[in-house]
Amino acid sequence: MLNVKGKAIVMNGYQCYLKRMPQVIRDEVATSKILGYNLGIKLIRGAYMIEERKLAKTNGVDSPVWDCLEDTHKAYNASMHHIIDNIKPQSCLLVASHNKETVEMAKEKVLAANFGDHRVRFGQLKAFSD
Repeated sequence: MLNVKGKAIVMNGYQCYLKRMPQVIRDEVATSKILGYNLGIKLIRGAYMIEERKLAKTNGVDSPVWDCLEDTHKAYNASMHHIIDNIKPQSCLLVASHNKETVEMAKEKVLAANFGDHRVRFGQLKAFSD
């Protein structure tokens, strides 16, 4: 099993524009505690809202994405807080966000927690921003 020794080797991406993602992330955090593995999470706001909505409409099902960007922001930020509140030293969270408020929020939370390590990292695609 990976992610059980001194670090997180595998990172899973979680698209927070999906309505189900806050629960999925809470379940992942809880499962990592129960099974004793290190979290490897890449937290992504999401980029396929139009495609997801179109696919859902074509298939006659409810859209799996939040109805507005503000709901996506809320889901992303709440998930980020939950992960940081529960992250172990051997785990890794990649805050993949171009949103200035989110990055500031994460930075403040990490500084307040005084981790002193690299369990929370930041990443952006060049030239992207909210």
